Amino acid sequence: MRATILAMALVATPILAQAPGAPDPATLSAARDLMTATDIQGQMRAMMPRMAEAMGVQFRQMFADKMPAGLQDKMTAALQAHMASMDSMLTPQVIDQMATVYARHFSVDELKRLTTLMHDPAMTKFRAEMPNMMGEIMPIMFAAVKPQQESMRVELQQIIADWFKQHPEDKAKLRSPNAR
Repeated sequence: MRATILAMALVATPILAQAPGAPDPATLSAARDLMTATDIQGQMRAMMPRMAEAMGVQFRQMFADKMPAGLQDKMTAALQAHMASMDSMLTPQVIDQMATVYARHFSVDELKRLTTLMHDPAMTKFRAEMPNMMGEIMPIMFAAVKPQQESMRVELQQIIADWFKQHPEDKAKLRSPNAR
């Protein structure tokens, strides 16, 4: 999630150079410098526990009176543990793959400028405050999405019901994904 938010913020800068294929070494080096400056792994490590807290609250609200409290607590704990470990997915190899993508979309000069911007005091404060803000932003986002959740759930249930009317043999596969 953090990588997505960061990518969206970086993509807001105009994309002037879009070279197909493998980037040249200088551009890749500049992209790697940007990845270091953004500290995506550190940002995720700081942000995910706060996001998990907000998601846990949302989870408890969604399933209030529908799930035993003990089960709900275990589900929330599992969600929080999973999210807290997500920074570990950003291995040096994954970060380098991300740098390669940036290098294909930005010129050396743009990447250097973005890296400079990452060190700007306002951006430094933004990155420091973002984990704290996510705990406040997530409930706002959940509330904004909530009106659409019910209609989406109803539509998906109808699609599934209609599918099973036409393909009754698939119902057992859904219950047991390993069934053939």
